[in-house]
Amino acid sequence: MLSPGMRAPNRQDRVRTVREFIAAGRLEEAEALLEEVVATGDPDTLNARAALALARRRTEFAFEMLAEAATIYPEHAGLTTNLGIAHELLGRTEEAMVCLERAAALAPHNDEIKLALAHALLSRGDVAEARAMTETVVQHEPGNARALLQLGAIEFALGHSSAAEALLLRATEVVPDDPDTLRNLSVVMLERSCFDEALSLAEHAHLRAPLDTAGLLHLAYCRAATGLWQQAEAICRKLLAYVPAHVGAREIVARVTIAKGEVDRGISQLTQFVRTRKSEPSATLALARVLQLVGRFDEALELVRHVLHKRPENEAAKSLQTTLELTLGRFPTPEPAGVALMTRIVVPPTTGALEFVALIRLLRRLTGHQDVHVVAEPSYQALLVSLAEQVNADEPRPGLPAMPLQSLLRVPSTHAGNIADGIPYLRPETQLFAKWRDALAAFARPLVGIVWEGGALGLSMEQVAAATPNSVTPVSLMSGPQRHDMKRWSRPIDAGVHIESPAEMIAAIANLDAVIGPDSFAVHIAGALGIPGVVFVPRGYPWYWAQADGKPLWYPSFEVVVQEGLGNWAGAINKGRRRLEALLRASTSG
Repeated sequence: MLSPGMRAPNRQDRVRTVREFIAAGRLEEAEALLEEVVATGDPDTLNARAALALARRRTEFAFEMLAEAATIYPEHAGLTTNLGIAHELLGRTEEAMVCLERAAALAPHNDEIKLALAHALLSRGDVAEARAMTETVVQHEPGNARALLQLGAIEFALGHSSAAEALLLRATEVVPDDPDTLRNLSVVMLERSCFDEALSLAEHAHLRAPLDTAGLLHLAYCRAATGLWQQAEAICRKLLAYVPAHVGAREIVARVTIAKGEVDRGISQLTQFVRTRKSEPSATLALARVLQLVGRFDEALELVRHVLHKRPENEAAKSLQTTLELTLGRFPTPEPAGVALMTRIVVPPTTGALEFVALIRLLRRLTGHQDVHVVAEPSYQALLVSLAEQVNADEPRPGLPAMPLQSLLRVPSTHAGNIADGIPYLRPETQLFAKWRDALAAFARPLVGIVWEGGALGLSMEQVAAATPNSVTPVSLMSGPQRHDMKRWSRPIDAGVHIESPAEMIAAIANLDAVIGPDSFAVHIAGALGIPGVVFVPRGYPWYWAQADGKPLWYPSFEVVVQEGLGNWAGAINKGRRRLEALLRASTSG
């Protein structure tokens, strides 16, 4: 019996509950409840059925339903929103934008529509606008878990790991078991080299959504990162049993096979798969990335050019082509001289920190004859003040022309023969330099900065220790959680505990005699300062460690030691120690 004042649920109550079930991922209950709703042309009911189809990944079916319903009810914001989402899932970004912008105009106070529009903006590459719109939703509704998740993902894409982690942790307080939030937090932990924590989060995400393909693939990646090769491969084999053409799973299997020492087998298996998917650029690019992983850059570049011949608009292929060409020491085709006259440079949000340090040397090509204004994130602006040539940090200003930092590679005077001209191009602050000079004065020289990394394939502290001669004083530059690894090695000076900014890092390294370790921020700072050192890189090393006649083009004060095979550092350690000893002898005699 109903309590006094309580009425029986009507169609609107049921449809509203269906929407809540879909948002919570309770799709079976949503479908069961929809079956109780009498078939009708009511737009809310039609929208709920379409939303359920989208949630079940029946995108084509949902689109057909929405196309008809939205034609009948063009003023219905919900139908227009879901039609835009369907367009986006089908790869029609511009159509998605039109629908979502209209939906936002129809319902200007609807935060869920704003989030959908922000997601579409993100897909189109409008990161700054997507971020601003998502931030607005978070400010209006601080407990909106989806908004926190989306903003966290955007911050991570921008390279702001700490901000991303804080937002995702806030989201877990609202929805502790949300698999998407747990998986995104796991990705952040991977970025920070917290591999065990990343794996634990991935395991929990999979537990909450065991049928989610993306979650399963990420779990495989995490297990591979922690050296659980067999488990990672088993997950991918399971996934490939019901999604045989899944390119991501095929690529992970190839990488795991290579990591186990079977390089030819891993490449052969992926090559056979690609031959059956000749019309799919994603498969060919996966093979190119695997060839890049093992240092077969020329072969990888040939595959990428094949993709671009058929799909010249493929952005992933264009980006990989540029990377591979730079890795081979080949610079982009110069553009007209007018490029060099640009006074406003923007650092794209997706620019990585190591890439940024390598590329800011190019700004000196503009500073000799004009004021240069650089638009960059605050963390990068902190580095710009350390440039030997002065530039002006600036804020984004719509309507003013600006050129991406990477485009300076196309200035006609930039080529392999002069890319290292002007080193050092960073300079320490005078007071900080003196502070570190006095702090290190009590220790015996040579002072050698050390860094290391984690993961199954990374260069561990113990391996860096083996490459560090007994005749030197090691100075740890580690400032993250891995700094605590030093409890297993008592020799190093713990300088990293005092390094809280790029300026501190620059001043500390400027007082050292050399730096040794894997590709890292500290190594790039040393190279930009002209400090000698040894860097250990994988066979598929990044483009800024391109070499000519055995010497690095970008950082000539360094010696580059390439590992023999993926994860195999044994021979590289001995070679690195000998090269460091030679560098120190040369600097002493000089």
